[in-house]
Amino acid sequence: MSAIYPYEFEAPIERFGVGVKRVIWYNVLMLSDDLRSELPFDQYPRLRVEGEIADVPIANAFMPTGDGRNYVIVAPNVLQEADVGLGDIVPMRFEIADQDHVDVPEALSRAIELDTGARVAWGDITPGKKRMLAQHVLSAKTDKTRSKRVNEATDALVNFGANLRAWRKAQ
Repeated sequence: MSAIYPYEFEAPIERFGVGVKRVIWYNVLMLSDDLRSELPFDQYPRLRVEGEIADVPIANAFMPTGDGRNYVIVAPNVLQEADVGLGDIVPMRFEIADQDHVDVPEALSRAIELDTGARVAWGDITPGKKRMLAQHVLSAKTDKTRSKRVNEATDALVNFGANLRAWRKAQ
């Protein structure tokens, strides 16, 4: 066992299709059944972890397959950096991450602070929805796109907040 990470296993890199028609395919590592039983999937079905795959740092989540197994996606940059591919057996070492942590880009954080509606809605949404909005902004490649996405995110928050307030009032 790793001195740094409390959990580790080895598995082959596999292709796994998601969705009803399996039209989206990922390179994944399937978690071993014995290790799965040690982890809090009952509390966190999408368990966020930090660690390394083939000695390349990762921050990811184990996702449920729907048949009782769990997988973690092996991103293309990890494959490239580790010089591994489909079928290769690779080690993964990890620890359970803070399930509520969100890396919020500074531009989005500033916009939320300046907009009362967005700020209130931000406090009402789940960490997963926060990560989705943050990732939408983080994935922008240009300042123009980033600015556009910050505006989209704050608009979505304001609309969500208004809809939530209307729903609560109707209850």
